[in-house]
Amino acid sequence: DHPSRSPSPPPVYDAHGNRKNTRANRWKERYTEERLVCLERIAELCPSMKPTLAGVTKRKRSRKIPIPVDEHPTYNFIGLIIGPRGKTQKDMEAKTGCKIAIRGKGSVKEGAKGRLTKNGTAQLAEGEDEPLHVVITGD
Repeated sequence: DHPSRSPSPPPVYDAHGNRKNTRANRWKERYTEERLVCLERIAELCPSMKPTLAGVTKRKRSRKIPIPVDEHPTYNFIGLIIGPRGKTQKDMEAKTGCKIAIRGKGSVKEGAKGRLTKNGTAQLAEGEDEPLHVVITGD
C-alpha cells in the first residue's frame, strides 16, 4: 500500500455478511456528500439555477453532542434537557427549529418496552449501544 495513505478502519458488515465500509464505499460517501454541499451552495448563490437543480433538496443537518455523565455522575442532565413534562425541550425546539433527542445508554427508562423482533426478543433502540448523547437535527 501507499505510505501516505491512512490505515483502513476495521471492517463493518451488514446483516447479510456484506462488508459496508470498503474503500470504494467510503470514497463514494465522501464525494457524494461534497457534491451535495456544492450543489446546495450553488442553489443559494444563484436562485435561477433552482429549476435545474430540482433533485437537490436542502438536507437536514445532524450533530451528536456527548453528555459528560462520567465527569459529572450526580448531575441530572436528562432532567435538565427535558424539563418538567418536556417543556424545556419543546421550548428549545420551538426557538431553534431543530429536533432534539436524547440517545444512548440510559436514555430509555429501565423496563420500558423496546422494539421487538419477529421472534419476540427485544431489540436495542437506535444508538442504545453508544454512550449517552444528544442528537440535534435541523436545516
